[in-house]
Amino acid sequence: MDQITLNDGRTFRVELNWNAIVAFLESSGRDDVRELANLSALRPSDLAGLLAAGIHEGERLEGNDVRLTAEEVGVASDFGVMGAFIQIFTRQMNPKGAAETKKE
Repeated sequence: MDQITLNDGRTFRVELNWNAIVAFLESSGRDDVRELANLSALRPSDLAGLLAAGIHEGERLEGNDVRLTAEEVGVASDFGVMGAFIQIFTRQMNPKGAAETKKE
């Protein structure tokens, strides 16, 4: 289970499953999941939106109703928070690669 702590001290579960991806795409007016394949092409606001969707889904799976906007996440984040999120994003979007790395 992946968790992230925002700068305001709140810790949330983060899940970037299909529900979170669809919610992010809908909220950002996109409809092509391939746009998420290139992490370096994402804008900072995209990362905040993805994190907000991942928090919502992770907390939903925990039985909590947490709905943060991309703006709220952005305000409560810095490079450290986003760096941790990028690691979560990379691991969850490529679980096979993450498993292979752990075996080595």
